Amino acid sequence: MANDPLLARIDELGSAFASGQLGRRQFMKTLLGLGLGLPAVAAIIAACSAAATASPAAAGAAAASAAAAAPAASGFDMNALVAAAKSEGSIYQTGIPPEWVNYQAIFDLWKSTYGIPINGTSTEGEYTSAQELDSIKNTGKPDVGDVGIAVAVLGKQQGLTAPYKNSHWADIPDTAKDADGYWCCNYWGAQAFAINTDAVKIPINDWNDLLDPSLKSAVGIDGDPTKANDSFFAVWSAAVANGGSLDNIGPGIDFFNKLLQSGNLTAARANTANVVSGEVKVAIIWDYLGLAYRDKANGAPNIKVTIPASGSLASPYADIVAAKAPHPNAGRLWQELIYSDAGQLLFLGGYAHPIRYAVLNAAGKIPPDVAAKMPAADLYTKVQLVTDVSKITAAETALAAGWKIVVNSQ
Repeated sequence: MANDPLLARIDELGSAFASGQLGRRQFMKTLLGLGLGLPAVAAIIAACSAAATASPAAAGAAAASAAAAAPAASGFDMNALVAAAKSEGSIYQTGIPPEWVNYQAIFDLWKSTYGIPINGTSTEGEYTSAQELDSIKNTGKPDVGDVGIAVAVLGKQQGLTAPYKNSHWADIPDTAKDADGYWCCNYWGAQAFAINTDAVKIPINDWNDLLDPSLKSAVGIDGDPTKANDSFFAVWSAAVANGGSLDNIGPGIDFFNKLLQSGNLTAARANTANVVSGEVKVAIIWDYLGLAYRDKANGAPNIKVTIPASGSLASPYADIVAAKAPHPNAGRLWQELIYSDAGQLLFLGGYAHPIRYAVLNAAGKIPPDVAAKMPAADLYTKVQLVTDVSKITAAETALAAGWKIVVNSQ
């Protein structure tokens, strides 16, 4: 908390209140004077009072934590947040590449709205979820990251993330956010096939089609599935479609072993460059990545994106703010931007499924031209959205024990 002057001041006031040096009325008046609204002040006083039996220091820490978790909607001054973020000078991001879910457009919106420089993109933009946590833990540079939901939970457990409830918190399903504000899902995607139809001359509609002898060294995934969330869900999706289940990822590992033995699985990563160049001819990736690759290729080569006929899995990604973020206010402001109407619609423009889609759709805010670019809804009838972290964790553990295939990270 020491990196944030506001939270440091609240910590100090909470300790004074718990020790009796500051009366309740003066404590409340001082908190209001810091720009906090009544709901946030009430939450801080309640947290402070509950922890006061332990020690004044514990009460101060509880007060600061409650303040950090308080949403902007509770009365926090958005103008003050913007001013504080600008005073920090920059924001450092990990695992947020410009080509992913239209992040470049979101970067542009951030810069045009707030003028705050973004760092980390060139060095850590392509990091996997696991690498993001490592960077937060070992370098102390990142302010924010974009991780798989299971990694978000792990980050909280390891004390690597800080609580913050954005001003659209009520719009977000309970299964897609941490009750204490330590992470919040921002969008989701489904596993799909992105097919280079110039190079692949057979129809690819389902998993077994990938075993065709004509697909030598043609099929790729987006990195090591023991580290990359995208590839993990590719293996898990293959399991569900090949006799496995959410509780049994084994058939997915078996399927990829068959792909390797057939000579069809390439070690090349299914990233933008390798798909557009034709090195990876059939990519098993999130639907939004495949659709973005299709647009980038612009017919050279022609890329078709489809959902496997027997089904696949979908999963959300979550945004986190680092517990020791060098620019904590910029980190919170970033969350305000990506969960805003404008930010969520930019995710949709990048073919991701924004977490606030239902609310935006009910309000008539989804542009028809953007909706028309999304795959047909009937392709998703056999897609399962997975948010049960216990099942994700169990599947990841089983995968780590059984996966032996080498996939390049670049």
